[in-house]
Amino acid sequence: MPNRPKAYFGSQYTGNIRLNSMRDLQPARTLLLVLALTPLVGCQTATVSSEKLPEPVLLNAEDYQKEIVEIDRLVFAERPFDDARRESLTTKLRELAERVKGTSDARFLQVESNELKTLAEGSRHMPEAGLRTQLPRQWMRVRNNLFDDRAWFARSAADLDQPTTTQ
Repeated sequence: MPNRPKAYFGSQYTGNIRLNSMRDLQPARTLLLVLALTPLVGCQTATVSSEKLPEPVLLNAEDYQKEIVEIDRLVFAERPFDDARRESLTTKLRELAERVKGTSDARFLQVESNELKTLAEGSRHMPEAGLRTQLPRQWMRVRNNLFDDRAWFARSAADLDQPTTTQ
């Protein structure tokens, strides 16, 4: 074997590489250890978070029909979202949130109550265009999480009962 100069990291020599000590390998060993343990940590985190999901609780929609219909009217009506409508919607959503939370100590109901409060706050400050698109979707999502689906649930302005006019 020919007599070649000793090479160190960073040199252009492609022959045998001589390491000064085991410390030269420390960054590489640390990187390999991190890469090997990352999937295990990810799996453990997924398991822990799935264990903490609250058990769903469905409430009887008929017991809340008055509140649901009032909120449906405020959410789906085709008139502008003026200050009075926003305030009324915020009040109704907060009242429903408190009633849902007071039903039981179930964590699921506490989470959904917080969702209703968040929706109430968002409806106060969201621009009209956002209210037209996002509010109905978010309201239906929360409503469907809390209550079994009913035929009288509104899904658009066309589903709202039209008040009868007398002549």
